[in-house]
Amino acid sequence: MDAGMDTGGHRDGQGWTWGHKDGHGDGCGDGCHAPPRRPQGGTVIGSARCQDFRAREGRLRAARNLVKRGITNLCVIGGDGSLTGADTFRAEWGGLLAELLKTGGITAEEAQRSSHLNIVGMVGSIDNDFCGTDMTIGTDSALHRIIEIVDAITTTAQSHQRTFVLEVMGRHCGYLALITALACGADWVFIPESPPEDDWEDHLYPIGNGAGMLRFLLGMGLGWEILLGMGLGC
Repeated sequence: MDAGMDTGGHRDGQGWTWGHKDGHGDGCGDGCHAPPRRPQGGTVIGSARCQDFRAREGRLRAARNLVKRGITNLCVIGGDGSLTGADTFRAEWGGLLAELLKTGGITAEEAQRSSHLNIVGMVGSIDNDFCGTDMTIGTDSALHRIIEIVDAITTTAQSHQRTFVLEVMGRHCGYLALITALACGADWVFIPESPPEDDWEDHLYPIGNGAGMLRFLLGMGLGWEILLGMGLGC
């Protein structure tokens, strides 16, 4: 901002709002400053999936706002939803401009100036499920948060001699669960890439009864149904 660059704002529950609204009231404007967010993890700007952008009408409004602002280059950082939306937006760009020009939403000069939309996609996903990169944006922060939580509950688990079940995110990728299990010394880990064998309960009970504390780390996609009927006193 000190270099003279302007920013666009986000409102809670709205992704793509900077280009999706009517073009007024969402920009930061002169004298705007960002609050200190460096120590905070997660999506602190409050953005989320925008249902309107799933429809062509919503993408049409977004295209008009970008054209009016003279923006033809986008850097999209997000997961499957954001990147899929960006790809759809790019594929429809020519048709959106043609429709806006026909209905008088933009001028011929504006359509010519914004005839090409360039998009760069960067994977921002804690799941670390994208090929071609060692670690996606957000994975390392998520891993640190998980380890902090494990460290916080370990003393209680040892003190009460209880079984603790910890489920982590990751959708269909078990990276977070696997690396956390290695880092914290978990007794058992379930990940989607390596489903448990049919007799996994027989191997589980001796470990739990002998150690006094047993931690599960579940990758998203397996669900809690595998724990039903175990009676471990979690």
